Amino acid sequence: MRIRFEVILACMAAFFMIGTCQAQEFSNSRNDVAQLGFSTGIFNITADDAAAEMRLDYRDNHALLGFLRPIGGVMVTSDGDVHGYGGLMADVLWNAHFATSFYSSAGAYHHGDGEDLGHWIEFRSGVEVSYRFDDKSRVGLGFAHISNADIGDRNPGAEVLSLTYTVPVKALF
Repeated sequence: MRIRFEVILACMAAFFMIGTCQAQEFSNSRNDVAQLGFSTGIFNITADDAAAEMRLDYRDNHALLGFLRPIGGVMVTSDGDVHGYGGLMADVLWNAHFATSFYSSAGAYHHGDGEDLGHWIEFRSGVEVSYRFDDKSRVGLGFAHISNADIGDRNPGAEVLSLTYTVPVKALF
């Protein structure tokens, strides 16, 4: 399963990079805003018992080290699995409308009726390719891997494919 994640991640990155010939820059607090992300997708896409995934996350605009942004959220699946997480993300802006986001986080996992990921501590890492609208909202396709990094007795991991829509927090309030 780990090889599939890396191959899909590399293909998504290569596809996006080949399609853009303009200069890119890491996002920082000067060129982005705090966002709320709403996602839906498929949890554990490489297994026979895949489930629907819904996720809500907050993406802060205060950059750490110039380009890393805090991210935190919660994921629930149709099987009753829950994962609350927090971590860091980096956005690569390809032009005014395209971005690639990379993130890594750690959090607490509650096993419902779905996949037992082997431990209550799980790490989520992923990539998202998105289109940025003029109002700084985004729509994107993401791929993530959830794993306990072998701290549990078992580490089956899970892959997630999702569609995300983010809106600037200031647009909501």
